[in-house]
Amino acid sequence: MSADNWFLKILLFPVKAVKTVLIFLLYIVFMLVFVTPGAFIYLKCGKRSEKKKENLHKFICWCAHFGISLFGLFGNKFTFAGRTDEDFSRPALITCNHQSHLDLLAMLALTPRLVILTADWVWHNPLYGFIIREADFLPASKGLDAIAPRLRELVDKGYSIAVYPESTRSLDGSIGRFHQGAFYLADQLNVDILPVILYGAGKALPKHGRLLNRGPIRLEIDKRITPEEMKTHGDTYMAQASYLRKYYISRYAEVAEKVEQAQ
Repeated sequence: MSADNWFLKILLFPVKAVKTVLIFLLYIVFMLVFVTPGAFIYLKCGKRSEKKKENLHKFICWCAHFGISLFGLFGNKFTFAGRTDEDFSRPALITCNHQSHLDLLAMLALTPRLVILTADWVWHNPLYGFIIREADFLPASKGLDAIAPRLRELVDKGYSIAVYPESTRSLDGSIGRFHQGAFYLADQLNVDILPVILYGAGKALPKHGRLLNRGPIRLEIDKRITPEEMKTHGDTYMAQASYLRKYYISRYAEVAEKVEQAQ
């Protein structure tokens, strides 16, 4: 790296540090003062019902859109593109490449009719763990066979299930190995696979990064892949995982080119 670039990084460091602290402070205050207490009071007052559960999911989706607007003010504009006519009226297994903690925000903004398989630390998070447990988000660590019956109930009620086939965030934005569990789950639930391709989140907040970088974040919604179509790409879950990973590598390159040419 040239001396000029090092000098520029040093100059920008205080600005990025202040911006990062400010936005995450706002986020923590928003969660502690408004979101978690509001959800707790709403759920604990009166009888539990499916209507309350639906309203909780709408509230989560609204909060995600609010968060996206907040990040947009600080130089991270979110864009949703591709099959924007997708209305999620039919449940699907939504797959997404995994880059950053910001991925979750983009996914939650897609639709209120959504349940995400999470890591244990997310499920037990003191800021929002109560909310996601009440919203039937489930930890993948319990095992797919154990949670499949509950997921079937949610699909029957019209909810889509979102998973990250890579299981862990990518260090550099490249598409990692896809695990077979997502394809087993789609088969067991007999639902379409709906690929969404995320670009920019890993640049804005890298896996081991501590500072928020400026830059666009784009989520492209692709065409659904029916169970019958998926079987034409492989008779085993391993073959299907390999096919969809290659698909993501190709589509990610296309999305990256679009965004980078527009800058």
